[in-house]
Amino acid sequence: MLAFQVVLTRFFSLAQGSHLAFMAVSLALLGAGASGTYLSLKPPTASTLPRFLAAGSLLFTLTAPAAYLLTNYLPFDAYRLAWEPIQLWWLALYYLALTVPFFFAGAVIGAVLAAQPERAGTIYAANLLGSALGPPLALVALNFTGGPGTVFGVALLGWLAVGAARRSRQAGWTIGFALIALILAYFTLRPPTLFEVRLTPYKALTQAQLYPGSDIVFSRWNAFSRVDVIRSDGIRSAPGLSFAYAGPLPPQLGLTVDGDNLTPLSGPAPPDFSRSLPPALGFALRPDADVLILEPGGGLAVLTALQNGAASVTVVQNNPTVIRAVRDDFADFNNHLYRDPRVTLITEEPRSFLRRSQKQFDLIILPLTDSFRPVTAGAYTLNEDYRYTVETFVEALRHLSPKGLVLVERWLQLPPTESLRVWGTAIEAVHRADFAAIESHLFAIRSLQTSLIGITNQPLSVQDLTAIRRFATARQFDLVWLPDITPTEANRYSIVPDAAYYHTFERLITAPNPDNFYADYDYAITPPTDDHPYFFHFFKWRQVPEIWQTLGKTWQPFGGSGYLVLLLLLELVVILSAGLIVLPLIPQAGKTRTETTRPARPTIQILLYFTLLGLGFLFIEIPLLQRFILYLGQPAYAFAVVVSALLVAAGTGSRYLTTRLSRRGALLGIAGLALTYPIILPLVFNATLSLPLAGRMVVTVLALFPMGMVMGVPFPRGVMRVGQSWPELTPWVWAVNGCASVISAILAAIIALTWGFAVVLWSAAAAYALAAAIKWR
Repeated sequence: MLAFQVVLTRFFSLAQGSHLAFMAVSLALLGAGASGTYLSLKPPTASTLPRFLAAGSLLFTLTAPAAYLLTNYLPFDAYRLAWEPIQLWWLALYYLALTVPFFFAGAVIGAVLAAQPERAGTIYAANLLGSALGPPLALVALNFTGGPGTVFGVALLGWLAVGAARRSRQAGWTIGFALIALILAYFTLRPPTLFEVRLTPYKALTQAQLYPGSDIVFSRWNAFSRVDVIRSDGIRSAPGLSFAYAGPLPPQLGLTVDGDNLTPLSGPAPPDFSRSLPPALGFALRPDADVLILEPGGGLAVLTALQNGAASVTVVQNNPTVIRAVRDDFADFNNHLYRDPRVTLITEEPRSFLRRSQKQFDLIILPLTDSFRPVTAGAYTLNEDYRYTVETFVEALRHLSPKGLVLVERWLQLPPTESLRVWGTAIEAVHRADFAAIESHLFAIRSLQTSLIGITNQPLSVQDLTAIRRFATARQFDLVWLPDITPTEANRYSIVPDAAYYHTFERLITAPNPDNFYADYDYAITPPTDDHPYFFHFFKWRQVPEIWQTLGKTWQPFGGSGYLVLLLLLELVVILSAGLIVLPLIPQAGKTRTETTRPARPTIQILLYFTLLGLGFLFIEIPLLQRFILYLGQPAYAFAVVVSALLVAAGTGSRYLTTRLSRRGALLGIAGLALTYPIILPLVFNATLSLPLAGRMVVTVLALFPMGMVMGVPFPRGVMRVGQSWPELTPWVWAVNGCASVISAILAAIIALTWGFAVVLWSAAAAYALAAAIKWR
């Protein structure tokens, strides 16, 4: 189940966009909750249990690839939701089809719990330990077999469960079992072309393929992405290129990650080409610089650095497949760009590198490597990006040489949003670095499409100001902010109404209280932080009337803000979950009680208890996963280590602490840890960040094990209590827990977007504390 969940996150990220990847969690939990409802209405008997387990495992084996294939070819189109009602039905079918495999797998687990509630600790431990193996197995399989192959690997695991349930000694059945296992193994290594992921027509890769003669010349999966390189005569990518440049453009290929964010992989280019790009300003200010470039994509920023005389270039790229493509597979095309003796390659997450490295640089560049995204669309509101948090900017400033500077390039939008958010982040970073005269450490220029924001370690000198003006004038770039800028210098070439960029930048940097400026602005542009790293989340409630007026009139995914879609999805799963929870109680409502020795059934208390457990578990898992992305460097590693560590620890606690630790003691222990983790974890990270990756993984496991151990106690302890007095409710509590977890997966995303990860953990503490307060009489 967990391996299939990981595959679905990759499927959603590639086929539709990473903003839908969180759906994989809710799909799994909704399926598990629905299975509990089914078991409540039609539980297997002791004699039919082995056959039920085999049938459930077989149906999981069949429906996992079938559901994947069905959703791969369903004509769901998020861009047409606003004016084609049928798209809502396609979305519902999309959602429900992928729930089916989890329903059958959840039914197997729930049936065993219902049949033997007195052994809930052991059964729950086996389930959690198996779940812990799912993410690392899926990540390894994705590296070698890709997404479609891993789907068949998941089906093979389901087929092995069929064998474990049957335990047949008949020769015919054994031969048939082995034959089907071999077929699934073959499809894992060589999946049929039919199973290749179909991308939405609005992905950058799909759009590039529309150009006549286009051809994908490189495609490779790894644990957390699929990297493609496309050859097309239509690829011309040079964001912010000066109007004054009249020379030839270099030949280019397009590099995409998960089919999106096409960045150019450039062939040999004339030097004037790279000197006409906005980041070349850094080399006009700091010639012969030691340069650090974070996430350069196809390498255009590296080409710019080398052609402008950089003394050394350190490239930090967190995707090894991207490095392999640029350095090895297309080395002849790009004139061996990454084999230049001045270039040093680092495969690591940028923030992790900054926190561990002791080296200082004259120039640190955060280049523009993602596609233009309309702010009003909100499709990428769930995408966290730690490159643009205040803490990352502060770390970058600490790695500057005495005369060093940081350059950040972003897209321009009206009214100012992306560029203004970076500007506010830069102001906050300079403030935290305790620089005097903040305005003298910052500057900004813009082209027609992009803005370039600079932060200097020392106040800008007269020579610096002169060089910036000379550079901008020669390339017809507009000045946005200089410490001595006059209004007549702004808005001269690419003219915008009311000189919007100059006036908003000026108002923010001179505001006595920036918080008041952020509160009054039409979009959410408060600087992102590690606790709230959603750079593309610009939604404010005051935008709702405008979104409503444009609904069905603009070509945007979901027809408007992605935040509102989260709320609609929350409403949907609340209704579905409520139905699944209440449904099993209806046939029992009219039954008369004949047993005089049984205690009265505290239905409300049981409902609240298992609902709070379902809410609390995901409220802890999701923010901890986000926290450890920074520490471990790779999101895929963080997912595998954090989820597996929590599940192994919870399984261990379920097996060995369920009968030794009281239910209330475990619940209060979890609540206490959830309150202290936001304080303790940053201290642990700072003390151990210099360790190699293997050492940091060990620290991660040790840090999470206490929390996981006690998290494994409340559910099986509650199941044992229910099983002792009201065994017919055991499947129902499985449904309640699963349905509540569906709600918590989406609710955690909403809370994190609105208030940050710490508030999600505090909400978990509240859920477990309330569960501890519930008494069963």
